[in-house]
Amino acid sequence: MPYSHFTNDDRDALQVLKDHGLGIDIVARIIGKHPSSAYREVRRNSSHGCYISRKAQVAADTRRMDSRPSPVRGNKPLMACVEGLLQQDLSPQQIAGRISLEDRHPGRHISHETIYRYIYEEARRGNDLRQHLRQGHKTRRKHRLVKDRRGIIPNRTFIDSRPSIVTRKARCGDWEGDTIEGSKKQGYVATFVERKTKYLVAYKLDHKTAKSLVKGAEKAFVSIPKKYLKTCTVDNGKEFASHDDLAKALRMKIYFAHPYHSWERGLNEHTNGLIRQYLPKKRSLADLSRKELAKIVDRLNNRPRRSLGYRTPQEAFFNLPLALQT
Repeated sequence: MPYSHFTNDDRDALQVLKDHGLGIDIVARIIGKHPSSAYREVRRNSSHGCYISRKAQVAADTRRMDSRPSPVRGNKPLMACVEGLLQQDLSPQQIAGRISLEDRHPGRHISHETIYRYIYEEARRGNDLRQHLRQGHKTRRKHRLVKDRRGIIPNRTFIDSRPSIVTRKARCGDWEGDTIEGSKKQGYVATFVERKTKYLVAYKLDHKTAKSLVKGAEKAFVSIPKKYLKTCTVDNGKEFASHDDLAKALRMKIYFAHPYHSWERGLNEHTNGLIRQYLPKKRSLADLSRKELAKIVDRLNNRPRRSLGYRTPQEAFFNLPLALQT
């Protein structure tokens, strides 16, 4: 297994799973690390015999800052160029791409992640460049995980058992499912997207419960041809606890992504991000009408996608002839 550094999410998952009483060997397998790496992480970054992910991240960051400087961040002309572009309010992604394109410093390019790290390290030294970021958080924002109080969903079948053809996106009929919640947990929307064609099905939930999700699924998928209903990969939220009933409602086999592995449903996460253009996180969804939601779904399903050769999900899913966009 190739070595990779522990990320914030890795450390959060390690703490949660360890708190659940799982052995380090098992935890390492779940988060995709070698057991020796997990043991070393716990030994080096525990405090007074306790492993707390937040403190472990601080300890690791401090140790990294005290180690040998990065060859890239130690390049003063390059970093002066980066700071100049930041002061023009360019994003780290734009700066990295532009430096690579112009080849201002031959053989010395920089990634956007390195720029982000540089910004927050400089902030700790008193040179605060965060004001030039579109979202200048005090610290590098991440999804923090707390001790899982949702309970374990019984009888889950994890993604490891899913047919390999699903991963290859070689057929139509394999879906990914999740939910979106409104501001202050007011209102919810269930979203399902087909992996090969990116076709979206979404419906409003009266409550974020398994019963409400199953009831809505029965109506939402009634018009989907049976041949396009094969598998569905979902996350581990409590709304998917009645997965056996959901499987019957959708007429599909249900698989679960591993906890804290959102990338295993990457298309669904990306699609939810597209929906957020119309339903931002600061908005309550309690007043969202079914007509408004249907309009959003229709707009996304009729948006040309580069990955589909600029066909729309609607055209790809139903194998429709190319229609002019108006």
